[in-house]
Amino acid sequence: MRYPKNPDEVVAIVNEAISRGITVKAFGARHSQTDIICTEGIPVDMLKLKFSRMNDDNVTATFGAGVTLKDVGKFLLQHGRALRTTPAYGHITLGGAVGTGAHGSTLKYNSSISAQVVQMTIVDGLGRKLVISDADDLKSFKIHLGLLVLAHNYIAPDKVLTNGVALNWARASDQIMFCWFPSTKEVVVANSTFLPVETYGTAHSAIVPRTYGYSNLILHKAKEIAYELATNECTLASSLGNKIVHAIEILAKSSLFAQTPGFVPIYSEDGVLLQNPAIGFPNEMLSSVCSEENSGLTGKACVWAHGDLHANLTALDNEFAIPIDEIENFVLTVKDILSKTPTAFPVQGIIFRFSAQSDSYMSVSHGRDTVHIEFLVAKRSNSYEKASGGLAGYQTIGQSLARKFSGRSHWGKSGLIYHSSEMLDIKLNPIPRAKFVGNIGMMFNLL
Repeated sequence: MRYPKNPDEVVAIVNEAISRGITVKAFGARHSQTDIICTEGIPVDMLKLKFSRMNDDNVTATFGAGVTLKDVGKFLLQHGRALRTTPAYGHITLGGAVGTGAHGSTLKYNSSISAQVVQMTIVDGLGRKLVISDADDLKSFKIHLGLLVLAHNYIAPDKVLTNGVALNWARASDQIMFCWFPSTKEVVVANSTFLPVETYGTAHSAIVPRTYGYSNLILHKAKEIAYELATNECTLASSLGNKIVHAIEILAKSSLFAQTPGFVPIYSEDGVLLQNPAIGFPNEMLSSVCSEENSGLTGKACVWAHGDLHANLTALDNEFAIPIDEIENFVLTVKDILSKTPTAFPVQGIIFRFSAQSDSYMSVSHGRDTVHIEFLVAKRSNSYEKASGGLAGYQTIGQSLARKFSGRSHWGKSGLIYHSSEMLDIKLNPIPRAKFVGNIGMMFNLL
């Protein structure tokens, strides 16, 4: 493992790889759940490649690949600036966010971090430092800056997903996300609007789930009992297990818009009382972080970081990008699947986020306005030997997204769909794929 602190050290690593006849693979915070960071060559941890500076135009800024999105937001705030939109989780690196096409949810602005890049300094396969600024070249490699955000979460009937209303909201909103809970036929709408900097607000979000230790412990035990019952051959036991999972799902839905016992408020200024609507700076409202330290029974931490209580809640993340005009057909397909196999979505429901079409060749929204469909499968404590309840439904939805809707799986969150040659054929149109491979081969000399 190598830990470069500046571009010259990256050059040295590439030159070493050339001399040894092996490859190099760079990675950031290791947030992705896929095999894209694996390598038989030299692994390069970019977390120490950190620097931040405003450029002379006072509009764009330059960052090292290892800077986290949370730190990017803090730096820009010091200069009266902010990213227009960011992914929900703030502890990923800027380099990783650019490389995987990490995105927020907007059709009005550049949704992904990579789409906001205007220049890159890279080290190619020959150990040369190159500056990429030509618009056409950036399509193979790949910041509008505002200031305060008003966030408002509310409930709507799920018919808005099939009658065109949700799509109209998405086209008119600065940033919007839908969390669909099929069992209750409802959608939690998370709508964010940019406000003038003079507007007062100091709220922050908990979009990335954080919980109290005691509630995580209870949910962990309930999840294990529910899935043990749900996967039982006895019909009564299976039915009871599914009812417990749906009860957890209802609590999760409530926590997205209302003060809910045991859950950290989705928006708050003091971390205790809910504010909805809420006003705050983009780096606090759009890019949430949570503690990964042991917190005890009453402390707050990421849902996956309560190891001191043996109560971690982990999930397999699935995300696919489909054409935006397929929303209605997708919803009807899911309803048909759920009518045949019991399936609940206890971790934020089925999430809909949006991106306008991109000209970046490897973007999952290349050439088409896109809706990103995401759902998380809560894993068992012994996930290698025991299945989660509803697994048949999850897998059928994933396969439908990939096959029926030509879904392009997220580079870092492909769930049970891997980046095989067949999936690449589905994800990438032939011409963009050929251009990407050609440009990368020409500039990096890696193929």
